[in-house]
Amino acid sequence: MNFIKATVTGGLVFLVPVVIAVVVLGKALSIMRALISPLREFIPETTIGGVALINLLVLVALVLICFAAGLLAKSRPAANIYRSLDKVLLSIPGYAFVKGFTESMGHTEGAARTLHPVLVYFDDYTQIGLEVERTGDNVVIYLPDAPNPWSGSVIQIHADRVKQLAIPVTQALSSIRKIGLGSAGLAELQK
Repeated sequence: MNFIKATVTGGLVFLVPVVIAVVVLGKALSIMRALISPLREFIPETTIGGVALINLLVLVALVLICFAAGLLAKSRPAANIYRSLDKVLLSIPGYAFVKGFTESMGHTEGAARTLHPVLVYFDDYTQIGLEVERTGDNVVIYLPDAPNPWSGSVIQIHADRVKQLAIPVTQALSSIRKIGLGSAGLAELQK
């Protein structure tokens, strides 16, 4: 029953950002179509070329707005708003995990601040984990379950028992999903 519950929860956590992205993109495209409606007087929508031109204009306008938003996002006030919002969202279970996973897919600098793949040394075995934060001599680690990394345990362990791995989060999670297949050489990939 725990496996089913964890798998359904993992699927939900995976699908929510995808559905949100699809809905937001669809809404953005419909808003852009409405904004360029004055141009429809000059572009005949009765031909394939006219429909293609309108769709092209919608996409170009959307890309330009995203570019402008990207420029705005680099400003100091926008960065402050983002950090404040991020702190609030980190209290939502699974947000840090999803954030670390998605940022590592783009290899952004933010991934280095969110989750780090690590090898945790216990008395007689090691385990792949994700470093969440360091507090003094202790490290907070998320230990994903195999084969479903969406559930797991959170532990605090002394820093000398944790070695960072020189791999992206996606590779660590892939190893966990494969129940450890191909992870024998991870100890050599330490930073």
